[in-house]
Amino acid sequence: MLASVIINSNKQWVGQPLIYEIPSPLIGQVHLGAWVRVPVGNREADGVIVGFSQETAIQGLKSIKEVLDPELLPAPVVELLLWMSEYYLCLPGETLPLFLPPALKRRQCFWAWLGGKGRDELDPALFINPLTFEVATYLAKRGRVSQRSLRRRWSDKEIGLALKELEARGFVTRQWNWEFKEGKKGVSSLGLKDQEFQSLEKRVIHLTSEQQLALKFLEMGIKEGKGNFLLHGVTGSGKTEVYLRAIASTLDLDREIIVLVPEHSLIPQMAGRLKEAFGDLVVVLHGDLPDGERTAVWEKVRSGEAKIVVGTRSALFAPFAKLGLIVIDEEHSPTYKNEANPRYDAREVALKRGQIQEAVVVLGSATPSTEAYFLASRGHLKLLALKQRVAGGQLPKVEIIDMREEYLEGRSGYLSARLQEEIQATLQRGEQVLLFLNRRGYAPHVTCRSCGYVPTCTNCAVSLTYHADGKLRCHYCGLVQNWEGSCPQCRGSLALLGAGTQRVEAEIRVLFPEARVLRADSDSLKSPRRWREIYNLFLSRQADILIGTQTIAKGMDFPGVSLVGVINADISLFLPDFRARERTFQLLTQVAGRSGRRSDRGLVLIQTFNPEDPAIMLASRQDYEGFYRLEIASRQALRYPPFVKLARLGLAGPYEGEVISAAFSLARVLKEIGSSVEILGPAPAAIPKVKGEYRWQLTLKAPGWHLLKEALEKALERYCCPPGIKLIKEIGPVNLW
Repeated sequence: MLASVIINSNKQWVGQPLIYEIPSPLIGQVHLGAWVRVPVGNREADGVIVGFSQETAIQGLKSIKEVLDPELLPAPVVELLLWMSEYYLCLPGETLPLFLPPALKRRQCFWAWLGGKGRDELDPALFINPLTFEVATYLAKRGRVSQRSLRRRWSDKEIGLALKELEARGFVTRQWNWEFKEGKKGVSSLGLKDQEFQSLEKRVIHLTSEQQLALKFLEMGIKEGKGNFLLHGVTGSGKTEVYLRAIASTLDLDREIIVLVPEHSLIPQMAGRLKEAFGDLVVVLHGDLPDGERTAVWEKVRSGEAKIVVGTRSALFAPFAKLGLIVIDEEHSPTYKNEANPRYDAREVALKRGQIQEAVVVLGSATPSTEAYFLASRGHLKLLALKQRVAGGQLPKVEIIDMREEYLEGRSGYLSARLQEEIQATLQRGEQVLLFLNRRGYAPHVTCRSCGYVPTCTNCAVSLTYHADGKLRCHYCGLVQNWEGSCPQCRGSLALLGAGTQRVEAEIRVLFPEARVLRADSDSLKSPRRWREIYNLFLSRQADILIGTQTIAKGMDFPGVSLVGVINADISLFLPDFRARERTFQLLTQVAGRSGRRSDRGLVLIQTFNPEDPAIMLASRQDYEGFYRLEIASRQALRYPPFVKLARLGLAGPYEGEVISAAFSLARVLKEIGSSVEILGPAPAAIPKVKGEYRWQLTLKAPGWHLLKEALEKALERYCCPPGIKLIKEIGPVNLW
């Protein structure tokens, strides 16, 4: 037999698999997803087996040297890996790192025995004393000792160091309790003690009839091992409680669960709910974890110690072999699309993984993406609707404030008289205020009053934003300039125009000096720890007003908030993107849903210069169906998703002329192949220069993915990208490039 192996060469995964012979002694140990050691040139390297074959035209094949771990990745995960490589037009070696922990990529020596499967029975003669043998036996049974490491004798010192390493990585308790937890059914599966379980029962939440019906359909799908669902519930309708019950049903069947949230800021809330219900079975996994912690979590998942993973999109690649349920909360969020190679969409990948592993996939949102709701309308997703809020709350009252009238009346500042009045009344009642502005910094526009000069970034084709620390910053490359206060061209005075979250915070502190104010944006949230601090302070009502960007707009449940103010509803409305109106509607509807979740006194004030725009009017009515009908008609008329499949080919480089020439050459090749694919461009990207690179692009439309893939493969076979030019291939783009 022959094996296809993706090689880790010089700490980089080689793109295409290499073919190796499987020697007879290793045939029983080699499986799909095995971690092996192979010869590469005059040295050896590690790799992962991603396929088998019986013959090849290649002569002089080398053989696999050693099996380091026969089951590093479950076979269904390898199948998903290969599908992603084909679907998103990338190499398997580019996709594989998504599925592996950082420590394996660095080939840490400790992993050699930590990561392997080991033998079921060990020879005591290999070990120095009974304690060493007992420890090694346990590690082998739990899949944490490789065969290679058991071929030598371990000293007491080595065992002690190993135990400390295990403890530091969270694999064992400080007391080194080597036995599995035992308890009565229903308690041990939750990882709770008897008294904790009884306590969990003073807090039982009774489901509404809508929740019960939704849960019934989900449980049927989980038992049958199939089904994709769209859980469309208004804000505050109890979607999370439905998730929790579905997770419990999945655990009863001894299957595993992945829960995705779109932002790091939503992890503490979701993880807290899950850990409260399911204890130590829950782990958090995302790309920003330290390498050691991420590796430890990955190992807990692979060994079966953890049954539930919660995190952002990268958590989707947790190495579960018995996956039963995938939950994608706030599925409408564009952050589920990866903006680096491989440019995958977590929603598409989740549906494919569910199909491969016979797992149920639930997409949940109060404002589903147009594509998801379209799939539900065609029967490809089962629609489950939650139209009423739980906990006695009603949808908030929403008012639109025409800011044109505010300025005609000569008012300055960025908070309307009506919003100021309601903030004051809310504070007097001892309730909380949430203010939303999807723009960070102090002033987004700086210009000379005399000559019109605008400070711009030397690396990017964007103007610089003024920040409260007296610096001008580029929000794309991070360039920082000192604030001079006068125009470098004519020495005239520079004006600060527009408002970011810092400017709104300053205005709030002047108008309401007694209020306790917090700000949540990417400037104030330099670490996940800082967000947890802000979240806990506001949740425990140790702050009165929270000002933030889209970090606070979705998924948050703050019982004390009765007033939400949208400072500028127009920011995303006129972006050059066919999804601009949809995203405006979603943001406004989502942030409005933070108000009045535990009372009937919720109020939302939306400040806008375009009060007649359908997206703003329909968001004020919380009318998703009305907006969907309007949006889907526009998409069909203009031939945009879900009626076509999109791809984007981007070219970037340091010299504008070369990039333009490369873009037109690629366009000619695409047109010469004579396919039915519609080609838009070439044209400059929405931001034509970022981080010193000029950017042009072509957008392709086709009725389906297969036609798109065929055209792209033919074109890329003929087209040779010039040296120094980067070619970016993206299937299903969701953001401006």
